[in-house]
Amino acid sequence: MNTQSKKLVINGKELKCLVCQHDEFWEREAQLNTAAASFFGFDFANPTGRCVICDNCGYIHWFFPKN
Repeated sequence: MNTQSKKLVINGKELKCLVCQHDEFWEREAQLNTAAASFFGFDFANPTGRCVICDNCGYIHWFFPKN
């Protein structure tokens, strides 16, 4: 996990926290679990998403891969 906060640009726009408008975040990947995959023990097959966490208030912004 990257715990170094930084400014981010998403689709050409500087990201600001939806809650507090702060402009520095730290990043991590998180698995996007589905009920069916979890039920059958196939959690490893679930896609991962990008999470950016506000360095000020901790709000998590999720980004799902488009591929």
